[in-house]
Amino acid sequence: MRELHYGSGVITVSFDVCSAVFDYTVALANAGKTDRITVPVMADGERGFSNLLLGPQTQLYCTGVSGETRGDADDAGDAGDADAIDGNTATGTAEVDLDDRELVETLKKKTAALVPGAPLAAANRWLNSDSNDLD
Repeated sequence: MRELHYGSGVITVSFDVCSAVFDYTVALANAGKTDRITVPVMADGERGFSNLLLGPQTQLYCTGVSGETRGDADDAGDAGDADAIDGNTATGTAEVDLDDRELVETLKKKTAALVPGAPLAAANRWLNSDSNDLD
């Protein structure tokens, strides 16, 4: 699981959702656009949902969940590692499934549509292949 820091609040989401939301927010900001999305979150120990307004002024970042064992959670990328990412016995959330593969795929498609040219994927992050803006 990951903590998605959004504005002055924090929501708990799956690693894949957090990465997809972050990448999509960067793409929206670069394109000067906004969008509202709904993501599965941990709410009082159960699965809930939260609406997020994303755009150029959105301030967010992702961190690990406090108290969660680090393990290989940040390096996991396939479905077989989903339990390792979202299982958190230290806080009693092992049974809550926050994955949403359909949302992640939708956000990846929306991100790709906003990125000019072919984006480069590296460690679950999009890198703009145009380096002309670098000093």
